[in-house]
Amino acid sequence: MAEPVVGAVMTTSPISVRPDASFKQVACALFAADVSAIPVVSGGLPVGMVTELDVLANLEFHGGIDPIPVLGGGAARRRRRKARAVTAAELMTSPPPTISADAPVGAAAARLVTAALPALCVVDGQRYLTGLLTRRDLLAAYRRPDDEIAAEVRAVVDPGGSRPARGSADLSVQVCAGIVELDGSVVYRSQVEQAAFAISRVAGVIAVRNNLSYDIDDMMVTGF
Repeated sequence: MAEPVVGAVMTTSPISVRPDASFKQVACALFAADVSAIPVVSGGLPVGMVTELDVLANLEFHGGIDPIPVLGGGAARRRRRKARAVTAAELMTSPPPTISADAPVGAAAARLVTAALPALCVVDGQRYLTGLLTRRDLLAAYRRPDDEIAAEVRAVVDPGGSRPARGSADLSVQVCAGIVELDGSVVYRSQVEQAAFAISRVAGVIAVRNNLSYDIDDMMVTGF
């Protein structure tokens, strides 16, 4: 089974605002949606994104009246400009960060983490908004019950699907609090590595304790 994709976990039909939405409408939309960011949409296309921090700049600088701190730097200047915003167009960051629905969740998580983004606009091939991926959407995978995780892990390493074991008796799969413990024996060392790689991409898996043994070290030849 492949790693889950963005389209399977994203928020569909997310709350959005138009560029001419008022500051108050944007703030209320953020509160109602219970998210850290909302897309700004024009004609079905995401043209920007407004975050909670963009809105809170108004409080920080009291509507832009307060001066920039002496050592505030460029970031403080940008926040003060946003503090004077009265519409979504003035508040938003443009262009917004986007991702396709068929992107793997691991790639989406990497984007959110490395760029410290609260969300990604999910778009189709014509760049129309189809959903919103938030950090909370990705965190939801860790709520998955252990028995569901174990069932998928067993399917991943099913010998009937040309996976690692010689037979069903050769593998033992245990899952506790999202941690997978894999015991048993296989023929090749590369199968041990392949099993861990595949299991690590199952939704809800936190760690893989791979205790598989092998008979033949084929990695000196294959270089897996």
